[in-house]
Amino acid sequence: MTHSSTDFRDRAVTVMGLGRFGGGAGVVRFLQSQGARVTVSDQRTADQLGHTLNELMDLRDVVLHLGDHSEEDFLATDAVVVNPAVRPGHPLVERARSRGARITSEIGLFWERCQGRIAAVTGSNGKSTTTKLLHHLLQADGRRAWLGGNIGGSLLSQVDRIREEDWVVLELSSFQLTALDELRARPALSVVTNFAPNHLDWHGTVQAYQFAKQTILRWQTPGEIAVLNAGDAVRNWSTRANRRFFDGASFPGRSAACANAFLAHRHQLENAAAAAIAAESLGVGRSAIECGMASFVGLPHRLSLAATTGGRRWYDDSASTTPESTLAALASFETPIVLLVGGADKGVDLTALADGIVRAADAAVLMGAVAAPLQGLIEGASSRATHRRLQSVVTASSLEEAVQQAWDLSRPGDSVLLSPACASFGWFANYVERGQAFSRLVNGRDVCSTRGAC
Repeated sequence: MTHSSTDFRDRAVTVMGLGRFGGGAGVVRFLQSQGARVTVSDQRTADQLGHTLNELMDLRDVVLHLGDHSEEDFLATDAVVVNPAVRPGHPLVERARSRGARITSEIGLFWERCQGRIAAVTGSNGKSTTTKLLHHLLQADGRRAWLGGNIGGSLLSQVDRIREEDWVVLELSSFQLTALDELRARPALSVVTNFAPNHLDWHGTVQAYQFAKQTILRWQTPGEIAVLNAGDAVRNWSTRANRRFFDGASFPGRSAACANAFLAHRHQLENAAAAAIAAESLGVGRSAIECGMASFVGLPHRLSLAATTGGRRWYDDSASTTPESTLAALASFETPIVLLVGGADKGVDLTALADGIVRAADAAVLMGAVAAPLQGLIEGASSRATHRRLQSVVTASSLEEAVQQAWDLSRPGDSVLLSPACASFGWFANYVERGQAFSRLVNGRDVCSTRGAC
């Protein structure tokens, strides 16, 4: 795939927002390697940026303006590389655009320069696991494959090593797809796992969020492939690509996936099906798919066992940042469940989540900004429920308090599940930091120490 790209030599470039998953640091390194004069503008302080900033300490001549944005950085610049979390229409970005600066993104810069064949994955839930599994299946078949996008890090530093026959598997968020729409990005293969309202605090409306997601299909042609969920509304999304459909009940390598402790959960089988049909569409053989399913190791913070303490099994599902993903996690257990749920408010309707908690959880510990409204929804769901499993609901003002309350509410044999259904902002920088904190709490000390011996 060949694209035109900008020559950044001796150009002034402002990187707006470093982010916390390596993309911003990666783009700074790339731009400096291209001879650009780089300024980083971020509203967060050096302390808040932490290890992300440390990744740039060996670079010379990078100007750091932290703690706020300076208008001058957006007026005297040739280009602005915008972090995906910055909302469209930001006044400083639009001011730079009006003065002739090029507006782009890390994923846009990579897309323009990537010579390989791109397999792009999006969806409201399951896209990270599907992306990693598809990459794993391609490698199991002996293909030379690269993994990148929203899953973390940046491939920009390696873009010159990617050959035309290589496959590049990218997880793409709605934020990244918004940026790629201007490029009319056409992946050789696209995968859409599912769709449910999310990030409405950023997109404004469900329609805008859906439009962003549909970018992955919008510019494809009949020579390309679209893999869609047969059991979801995305099956009817418009595309000119050659359509393939997946279903968790039947797909190549399903028996091997069912034998894999990570993939055996019902919602993970949907992800496995998406990856399997995508791999099959690219010519990967059944034996390689079966081998890949059997050897796949799941991503952290996705329904992973964090500890076994006092007869309780503590599960870290911090990556569940939507109601749908938490509902899927609740359906994965046969043991009694104590659920730790809540976080930042993204403007998403939590009514279905409340109904699911009443039906599937034995106790719930509510956290973060949504705790009070979610508690009200749970009370309403309980009053109208014909089948109610939920016995106790409490709130916590910190994750440490939530873990302690979960201990008090649970008994030996129970599963304690951190599956927040919400973003982590307010208490943590991201879901990774939240999951790591949870793991430390349940492994680094005795969670029941204040209540006597386990």
